[in-house]
Amino acid sequence: MELNYLRVFYEVAKVGKFSEAAKKTNTSQSALSRSVALLEESEGVILFDRSKNGVVLTPKGQEVFLLCEQLFRTEKEIENLCRGAQEKCEGPLRFSAPDHVVNDYLVKPLHDFRRQYPEVVPSIRSGTPDEIVTGLLNTDSEFALLFAKVNMPHVEYKRLQPEAMALVCHPDIWKECKSSNHDKTLKKVLKTYGYLCSIGALLESRPSRVLMELFGESPKVGLEINSQESQKRFCLAGEGVAYLSRFMVKKEIDKGDLFEIPVDNIHEFHLWLAKPKGKQLSLTSRMFLKHLIPDLEF
Repeated sequence: MELNYLRVFYEVAKVGKFSEAAKKTNTSQSALSRSVALLEESEGVILFDRSKNGVVLTPKGQEVFLLCEQLFRTEKEIENLCRGAQEKCEGPLRFSAPDHVVNDYLVKPLHDFRRQYPEVVPSIRSGTPDEIVTGLLNTDSEFALLFAKVNMPHVEYKRLQPEAMALVCHPDIWKECKSSNHDKTLKKVLKTYGYLCSIGALLESRPSRVLMELFGESPKVGLEINSQESQKRFCLAGEGVAYLSRFMVKKEIDKGDLFEIPVDNIHEFHLWLAKPKGKQLSLTSRMFLKHLIPDLEF
C-alpha cells in the first residue's frame, strides 16, 4: 500500500472536500483526486461517496480514517521523540479564540509566556465559536480555546477548567429600579431595560434552560449581539443585564463600574480545548497550554 496515497486520503477526509484539501496541502485538486482513486483501485474499496457538495466517508472509509489517525499520530510522536532535545519553544503560536477569551483571559498569560520564551510569536484568530471551529479545519490554527462546544466532524475537545459566571448591570439602573428585594429589582430591571444576549440565544435549548434556571422565566431581550465583549460594553453603558464569565467583569465589579446582581443559580461553564482529530500539537503550543493550565495532561 502506498503511504502517500493514504496521507492524501486522510487530508481530504478531514476537510470533506478535495478543493479545501488542495489549498491546505498546496497540491492540485486533480492530483489529490487521482491519488485517492489509485488508492481505492489498488485496494478494491470505495472510501468516499462523492457529490457536488464534497465527499462523505463510506463505512469502510470511516474505518480506514480512524486507523489513519492512529498511524499519523504515532508517526508524529516518533518524529518528536527522535528530535527530542533539538525542539525549542520558539516560532509561531497559532490558535483561535473568541474576542472575550483573548481580551479578558489570555492577555496576561500570553504576556508572561512571551517574557519566558521571547522567540515565540503568537498568531491569534478571533471570531464566533462556529467560525473558529470551522476555521480549525481550514486555517493554520493548531487549536482553539472557547467556552462553547460546536459539534463538527473531525474536531475533538478536551475539557480544561470551569469558570464562574456573573450577572451584572450598571449600578445606576439597579438603583433606579430598586424594590423591596433583589428578585423584584431584577424583574423590574429586565422589564425596563431587557437582557443582553447572543443572537438567537433564547431559541437554543441549553442557553434557554440556563436562563430559566437563572430568571425563572424567559427574559425580555433588550439587545442581541454575537460578541460577549460588546455585551459587556453595552452593559457598562447602562443598556441592560448581561450574564458573562466573571473573569470578564471582575475589574469592573471591583471598581464599582458594574453591579453584580445576587442570584442563587449562578452557573459554571468549562473552557474547552478544540483541535483537529489526530493532530499532534507543536512543542510551542503544548508549552503555552501547560503555562496556562499547569496540571493539563495531553
